[in-house]
Amino acid sequence: MKQKDIAIAIAMAGLAMPALAAGLPVISQVYGGGGNSGSVWRNDFIELFNRGDAPVTLDGWSVQYASASGSNWQKTSLSGVLQAGQYYLVQQAAGAGGTQNLPNPDAIGALTLSGTAGKVALVNNDTPLPCGSSCALTANVVDFVGFGSANNAEGGAAPAPSNTLSVLRGAVGCSDSNSNSADFSTGMPVPRNRATAPHLCGDDGGPVEPVQARIHDIQGRAHLSPLKGRQVVQVPGVVTALMSNGFFMQDAEPDNDPVTSEGVFVYTGSAPTVQVGDAVQVNGLVTEYRPGGSNAAENLTTTEITAPTVRMISHGNALPVATVIGAAGRQAPGALIHMGHGDVETLGVLVPSVNAIDFYESLEGMRVQVPAPVVVGPSNAAGDMVVLPDNGSATQTRTPRGGVVVAAGDFNPERLTVVKGVATPPQVDVGDRFAAISGILDYGNGDFKLLAGELSGLARGGLSQERTRPQLVNELAIASFNLENLSAGDSAGKFDGLARQIVHNLQSPDIVAVMEVQDNDGAANSGEVDAGRTFARLFQSISQAGGPVYQFRAINPLNGQDGGEPGGNIRQGFLFNPARVAFIDRPGGDAVSAISVQQGSDGPRLSASPGRIEPANPAFSNSRKPLAGEFVFNGRKVFLIANHFNAKTTDQPLFGRFQPPQLGTEPKRMQQTQVVAQFVSRILQADAQAGVVVLGDMNDFEFSPALGILKAAGLRDLVENLPPGERYTYVYEGNSQALDHILVSAGLASRTEYDVVHVNSEFANQTSDHEPEVARISLPPLVDGSANFTWQASGLSYNRATGIYQGTVTLTATNAMAGPLALALADLPAGVSLANGNATVANLPAIRLPGSVTAGQRLTVTLQFRNPGNVRLGYAVRVYSGL
Repeated sequence: MKQKDIAIAIAMAGLAMPALAAGLPVISQVYGGGGNSGSVWRNDFIELFNRGDAPVTLDGWSVQYASASGSNWQKTSLSGVLQAGQYYLVQQAAGAGGTQNLPNPDAIGALTLSGTAGKVALVNNDTPLPCGSSCALTANVVDFVGFGSANNAEGGAAPAPSNTLSVLRGAVGCSDSNSNSADFSTGMPVPRNRATAPHLCGDDGGPVEPVQARIHDIQGRAHLSPLKGRQVVQVPGVVTALMSNGFFMQDAEPDNDPVTSEGVFVYTGSAPTVQVGDAVQVNGLVTEYRPGGSNAAENLTTTEITAPTVRMISHGNALPVATVIGAAGRQAPGALIHMGHGDVETLGVLVPSVNAIDFYESLEGMRVQVPAPVVVGPSNAAGDMVVLPDNGSATQTRTPRGGVVVAAGDFNPERLTVVKGVATPPQVDVGDRFAAISGILDYGNGDFKLLAGELSGLARGGLSQERTRPQLVNELAIASFNLENLSAGDSAGKFDGLARQIVHNLQSPDIVAVMEVQDNDGAANSGEVDAGRTFARLFQSISQAGGPVYQFRAINPLNGQDGGEPGGNIRQGFLFNPARVAFIDRPGGDAVSAISVQQGSDGPRLSASPGRIEPANPAFSNSRKPLAGEFVFNGRKVFLIANHFNAKTTDQPLFGRFQPPQLGTEPKRMQQTQVVAQFVSRILQADAQAGVVVLGDMNDFEFSPALGILKAAGLRDLVENLPPGERYTYVYEGNSQALDHILVSAGLASRTEYDVVHVNSEFANQTSDHEPEVARISLPPLVDGSANFTWQASGLSYNRATGIYQGTVTLTATNAMAGPLALALADLPAGVSLANGNATVANLPAIRLPGSVTAGQRLTVTLQFRNPGNVRLGYAVRVYSGL
């Protein structure tokens, strides 16, 4: 802000001086990257801040914007009162991208700001400025910011922002040296509105005088501390846990408000000198620390006291009693993470009895105890585990093996992640139990975490790997299995482990659709794309495990185009046992060519097998392309489509700052499933009873919109045949969930039995992070019932307009025969096709017949032929049942 008497600005606005003499409104943040590539926020914004100690009325004021060298000022009108220390958010134009709406704006405009250079003015009237390169000192301008290559600024221009960076005024808005270059720096955009906790500045631009406070005053009744940015003194507490860079302490004299936490972390920056049990008084600065991680901006903050001075009061004090999380104490809400919408840090007072995220926030930094915890998420690579209190007695849908299953609208917020603290959690599997676990409740990387202090009474659940039953002779067993970045360079232990699971736990399925098969040199970014050695090593291990001699079909991707681990070039593939099932090879499939559904003489077929479905479609950019192939079992054709859809890795966390979490990866999955659904529809339009199996790692739930698109195309998701407690193929953060699916067409649904074989995701020691699944489809051999019919063919007519020959065949049943039936044509001359065929039976073109027949019944069937060579047309009629 210009360092001239604020009374000038007030007088120009026609306002009474005594009431507003100490109001100092400034521009505190400018962001022009909203909706641009890489942006989290959908809109541009300008943020104001009152760095004074009295309110300012903004009625009749405006914020104005011009380009870096322009003189055409555009404005947004303002209104309302800006209290001392309060922020004011002015939302501007939206772009095409971004994943988050801004917090509730205090004013809305339509200005399109540059993401790199421009000028913004706070003006005490609503008239566009008439100036160009000399606006900063204009009388009605209350504050002015030029950034990037702007031709006007207060002092030097502020640095250039970007799509992911805003320009922010220093000292949380308090800094004002009359130089934009000195007062502003770039940083992650943090839009703040009048609901944000106020931040008071001192006369020198720094914090106001220190305040004596207790921990519950510091924590307050919201997600952000009401004393954020304030110096606090003589804060009492008992040291409850030591960390490498600070310590937790808790007030031994709590208030009676369950909304306010009594614990806090004191950040010392190095090993603390206090001991657990010390009673101390702490002076320091209250800050809100946002833990890092891949989605840092979407994490909650934790309240801390930083730059502390610690006064020792006494040693060896009893620790404050731990708060029990469970039926005997405070119980977390069982379904709702937060009832609101938006940034929870701006949504006001915590409601811990309703919102799970508020429940845990009200215990931040405190000692807690979980009675009778049962493990629902096994130990991960970091040693973390996930538990439910009270043996999971308050949880809705448990698995028969001890876990907990997600459902639409319930992601089980009563789960609690236990991580290394003073104590190190043992390696555990799902279903293991403890008598109790106690520690400090902390937060990091999108989740609340219990820093383990004491773990007692471990009892193993004895979880064992499942083994499915073997398929019967006339059952086609089809499995789906994500092999988790399998490459030729992996250990013999991984290959042997996967082989044992395929041979013994899955009982050697006839077909195994596999995902995440890497190229021969794995993650080495050498340009290699072939995976022949990876498959060969797997087949060798399968053979050594006593399995069949599998073959495989796959298509090498283009280097670096299918996502996954860089250099790995993951792809899907089909393993199949040629002693049981035949693969129909049809040339033409490659990394870039899209296959189609053709009408052959034997019904629908793929233009190439194996082949890829729309590999150039933007839906599959940097993602795996669907792989399709045709198989024949007992004379019946089956179409398989193996998928590995867009991963959920960049979705917002369940316990993140924004509620409900935005699923940024979902639109792409929906686009992908739409492409596959349309392809399936083309097969089923040609033959409504065609056998189609769509399977793989779909990276979404059975109740998700993406899976809904596939089901709307006429497919049945087999996991929904299982009881709710058994619908899972993956365990993530303690939530058992179905990410892998096998869907079948109506012609197969009633013939199919389905099983998820639990061998990996519930165990600390895993061969893959996914469970395999298997469908057993009853497809007995077709019965040739031709001996039960006589047949008579009519002559043929020719339609010159269509090029179709047409005639009829009349069947007379000499014996009754149960349906469904099909009339198939053998011995058609080369080049002649059955134009109205709608099925393939015993590798012959066929027409399905309605129902069963009785002895003596006659059926007349129309036949249409394409005969481009005009050869002599003859054929033999076969009738098959058992379809």
